[in-house]
Amino acid sequence: MVKRILIHNSPAFSDLELYVQKGFNVFSGASGSGKSVFMESLLAIFGIKESNADLIEANIEIDLPTFDWLEYGIPNDNENEIVLSILKKDKTRYFINHASSSKKKLYEIVSGFAKHISTKGADELKPANILKILDLFITRENPTHKEILNQFQTDYQALCQAHKKLSDIQAQEANIANLKEFAAFEIAKIESINPKEGEYEELITLKKMLSKQEKIKEQIYKVRQALELSRGFEEFLGLVDKSCPNLIEGLNEFEAIVQAQEERLEDLAEINPEEILDKIAALSELNRRFGGIKEALAYLEEQKQKLQEYENLSFDKQHLQKRVDELSLECKKNAQLLHTNRERFVPQFNALFQELCAELRLNQSNIKIENVKMNESGESLCEIKLGNSSVDVLSSGEYNRLRLAIMCIDTQLEPRSGILVLDEIDANLSGEESEGVAKILKTLSQSYQIFAISHQTHMPSLADNHYLVQKQGEKSIVTKLDEEGRVQEIARIISGAKITAQALEFARAHLKT
Repeated sequence: MVKRILIHNSPAFSDLELYVQKGFNVFSGASGSGKSVFMESLLAIFGIKESNADLIEANIEIDLPTFDWLEYGIPNDNENEIVLSILKKDKTRYFINHASSSKKKLYEIVSGFAKHISTKGADELKPANILKILDLFITRENPTHKEILNQFQTDYQALCQAHKKLSDIQAQEANIANLKEFAAFEIAKIESINPKEGEYEELITLKKMLSKQEKIKEQIYKVRQALELSRGFEEFLGLVDKSCPNLIEGLNEFEAIVQAQEERLEDLAEINPEEILDKIAALSELNRRFGGIKEALAYLEEQKQKLQEYENLSFDKQHLQKRVDELSLECKKNAQLLHTNRERFVPQFNALFQELCAELRLNQSNIKIENVKMNESGESLCEIKLGNSSVDVLSSGEYNRLRLAIMCIDTQLEPRSGILVLDEIDANLSGEESEGVAKILKTLSQSYQIFAISHQTHMPSLADNHYLVQKQGEKSIVTKLDEEGRVQEIARIISGAKITAQALEFARAHLKT
């Protein structure tokens, strides 16, 4: 619920800070006093309309146990309250808990608990929502209906998934020979190279060695001659009775290196250079194509897995077809049970609905159910008829009153909290129609915090909180009325600016009832 709203420098208000309560909040006042300007600011903070003030801010208490602050990236010290702000200077900026946000994110958050009863096309009167509420009504009378519905929805989801997998297999099956041939070709190509991680680098080193082996042989021949001459070093040191261990150790170490290179050259003599070059070329191609030998080996395993899947395709298809057949039978059985229950209980549901419609002074209304192709709700379609008219051709007044009737049933069956904003819903209604709307809103206010503008007496009389919007100089103010203030305002609505004794008497009597 909205706890506080602040408006700074709007067309009607210089500075307004209003603390509001739960329940049925009604705003009245003379034409042009600023009621609609206030409602536009309220709708702006919900992301429904554009901001009409330099600053709009609202503290909103959220009673949603499933609301995920982290999902929206919202900082929050108070888990049950958010602060929404709109700052309008050169451009409009949105804030949630004083952190920069966007109008889209603000609307996504608020749309979960706030509704604007104004335009047509909302979800309340759509067939899926009517069917959902009918199922809630049936469940209250017959709890097993909910169990059947849950089982059907689980099976139907599994059926859709199985159908998709089967379709994918059938699409693959048409091209399976080509896919198998391609996978086998790729496997054979890579396996013929038999690549190993690190092998490419080793072969490059070997290639360099091969290219230098003739020069190395020449140098080894010269070095061997020099080493033969070095034997005289030891004889000389012995004759003069001196020692030079570093020289002797260095010569021995050097001779070991020469010997190792001679052995390496013997090994190279057995290697075919063309084979090395061919292998390097093949590995280079794998590097170019896959980015590395490791990636090529991963691709090889992937193709082997695919080939195995292609070979198992026939078995998978048979298994899935059996699964589809079993789920289809189960879904069909439960869909028929659901439809039978719905047909059985729709007269009782209609009686409740028609009672509310009568209170709203709507023509004879009826909810019809028919059998349709299976979908996620079963094999039933629910539609509302007002007389012989479908909801698509109703006036906005009739449409919104029907919405209120459905919402009233919905909250009775499944209590919830939220915010409803109604902008002059009783405009152009007769006294009886307005009275019916007021009574329904009073019922809904047990679940919703309601903000409504009214030009008639019925909503102010039933309101939990009545606010007067009036001009004070060039700008407007909003005042919460006490008992006597409510009497005066209702009397003004009845008789106009010149309040009569009869109007005051009627207002007092109206408030008491």
